[in-house]
Amino acid sequence: MVVHSISARAFNTAAQDSLFKVLQQQKADTGRVNTLFAYAMSYMPDSMQKADGIFREALRLSRQLHYPKGAADFACYYMYIQDMQGRYEESLFMVDHAVKIYAGLRDTANLMRALSFSGNEHHQLGDFPTAASRYLDALKLSDAAKDTLFSSLMNNNLAGIFINLKDYAKAFQYAEKAYRHAASIGNKRRTTAALINMGSCLVALKRYAEGEQYYRKAIRMGQELEDSAFVLKAHVNLGNLYFEQEKRPEAYQQYTQSLELSRKFPNPELLTYIYLGYGRELFNLKRYQEALSYVEQAITMAKQYKAINELRWGYMVASNLKATLGHYEQAFALREQFEALNDSLTGDAARNNVMLLEMQYQSEKKDRELTAKELQLARKDLQIQQKNMWIFLFLIAAALLLATAFFIWQRLKHRTHLQEQQLHTMEAEKTVQVLEAMIQGEEKERTRLSKDLHDGVGGLLSAVKMHFGALKHEQPALKTDKSFSHAMGMLDDAIGEVRKTAHNLMPELLARMGLAEAVRFYCHNVSHSRHLTISCYAPDSIGRFKGNFELSVYRIVQELVNNIIKHSQATEALVQLTRQEHLLSITVEDNGIGFQETRDAQAGMGLNALQSRIRALNGNLEIAAAHGQGTTAYIEFNIAIMQLAEIG
Repeated sequence: MVVHSISARAFNTAAQDSLFKVLQQQKADTGRVNTLFAYAMSYMPDSMQKADGIFREALRLSRQLHYPKGAADFACYYMYIQDMQGRYEESLFMVDHAVKIYAGLRDTANLMRALSFSGNEHHQLGDFPTAASRYLDALKLSDAAKDTLFSSLMNNNLAGIFINLKDYAKAFQYAEKAYRHAASIGNKRRTTAALINMGSCLVALKRYAEGEQYYRKAIRMGQELEDSAFVLKAHVNLGNLYFEQEKRPEAYQQYTQSLELSRKFPNPELLTYIYLGYGRELFNLKRYQEALSYVEQAITMAKQYKAINELRWGYMVASNLKATLGHYEQAFALREQFEALNDSLTGDAARNNVMLLEMQYQSEKKDRELTAKELQLARKDLQIQQKNMWIFLFLIAAALLLATAFFIWQRLKHRTHLQEQQLHTMEAEKTVQVLEAMIQGEEKERTRLSKDLHDGVGGLLSAVKMHFGALKHEQPALKTDKSFSHAMGMLDDAIGEVRKTAHNLMPELLARMGLAEAVRFYCHNVSHSRHLTISCYAPDSIGRFKGNFELSVYRIVQELVNNIIKHSQATEALVQLTRQEHLLSITVEDNGIGFQETRDAQAGMGLNALQSRIRALNGNLEIAAAHGQGTTAYIEFNIAIMQLAEIG
C-alpha cells in the first residue's frame, strides 16, 4: 500500500504571517511563485480549500511568466489535494507532464521527485510493472547523484512492490537496504518506513517474533516523531500479524486500537485496511452483520480511492461473509471478482515484468561498478607514467586544455539547448494565440454577416414580399396568374434560405439551449431529402459547457458536415455526440466516395487547421477513409483536462 501523508502538525500562524508579508512586498516574478507554493503548503492539511486557491494562483502566475518549472512544481504539490479526493488519474496525467518538463530542464533533483510521484500513482492504481519502472528510473538518478536519502525512499517503495507481488525475500532485501541508507544519515522517518516493510516481509515468511519486534520499534519511533501515520500503520500490521498467528483477542485489540486512532488522525487509505481487518475479526467473533457493514465500507472506500490491492482483499472477505450468511450466489460473484483482480495484480505476467526491470537495473549497476574499477586502473597507470616529468607536464597541460574546451563547449551547448527550448515553447504558445485570434476573428465576421443577412437582405426580401402581396390584392388577375404565384414561392424560398444561412453563421439557439439542440437543428436545416439525408443523435444528457468551448465544438461539426456536402457525393450521413463522465465523443460519417480522391491541397490545409483547433481544445481527431467506402471522423475531448487547463 502506498501512503501519501503530510505529517500532522499545528497550524503555524507565525510562519503564515511571515510568508504573507513577503508576498505583499514581492514582485510578480518566479520568486513570488515559489513563495506562493510555500504559503500554500503551510495550510496543508488543516485547510485544504485555502491551500487549493493559493496553489492555483501560483499556477496562473507561472503561465503568465512562461515559467515551465512553476507549472511542473504545481503538479507535484497539487497531487496531494487530488489524491485525497481519489482523483489518481488526473494526478498521474499532471505528474507525468511534470516529468517531461523537469527532464527538458535537466533538473535532476525534481525529476527524481516527479518519477517517484508517478510511481506512487501507478502503484495506487495497481499497475505494479509501471510503478517499478518509475521507481528504478528514480533510483538510477539518485545513485548517480549519491543522494542517500532519496535512495532509501526508492528502495523502500520497491520493497512495497515486491510485497504486493508476494516475493517477500526480494522485498526484504530492498527494505533492509532502505533501512541502512536511512540509518547512515540519521533520518528517522525513512528508517521507520523501512522497519514497517521489513516487518511485513518477515510476517509473510512466518518469522512472527522478528516481525513483531520491527513493528514495535516502528511504533516507538513514530511516537517520537509525532507522526500518527507511522503509528497507525504499525498497529494495523500488528493486527494482521496476530491474525496470521490465530491470536484472535490480540488481533481484535490491535484493530480496535487502530480504529480509535484513525478517528483522531483520519487517513483514507489506511482506514480501508482498518475496516477490512476489523471486519475480519468481527467475522471470527460471529458478529456477521457488523462485520459485513465494515467490509462493505472498505470496498466502497477502495473503489473511491482506487486502492486496487485493498479492493481485492475486500472482495475475498466479503465473499466469505456472504457464504456464511447463506447468500451463495453473491458469495460466488464476489469470489470471481477477487480472482480476476488477484490474477491482474499478482499474476505471472506482472511478476515477470517487474523481475525483468529489476534485473536490468542490477546489470546496469554492475556495469557502472566495472567502469569504476577500470577507471581506477587507468589512474594507477597514469601515476606510473607521471614519473617522467616531461610527459607529466605535457599530460597536465593537454588535460587542462581539453577540460577547458569541454567545459566551454558544454556551457555553450547547454545555453543553446535552453534557448532552443524557450524558442520552441514561445512558438507553440504563439501558434495557440494566433489560432484563438483567428477563431475570434472568424466569429466576429460571422456575427456581422449574420446581422447583415438577417436585417439587410432578409428585411429587403420581406419588404418585396409585402409589396407583391399588396399588388396581388390591387390586381385581382394576379391571383390566378401561375407565373406570379411561382415567383412568390421562389421569394418565400429565398427568405427561408437567408434565415437559415444567418442562423448557421451565428446560431442563437446555441447560447439559449446548448450544444445538443444547436447541432440537431443545424443537421435538420442542411439535410436535403433528395440529395443528402443527415441523421443526428445528440441527447440533451451531454449537458452544458463553457460558451467558448460549445461554440468551437459547434464550428468543428459544421466544418465536417460542410466537407461532406462539398466533397463526398454522399447520400446519407450521421452526426453523433455522446458523453461518458469526463469524455465527450463526436462521430461524423458518410457513405460517399472516400477520402483519397476528394482531398486536394486546399482541403488538406483545411484538415490541418481543423486538427490544430481540436488540439488547442485538448482533443484528438482520427479519420478513417477508403476509396468507395465513405469517410468516418472520430473526435474525443477530455472535459476534465480542458477545464483544468483553463484555470484563471
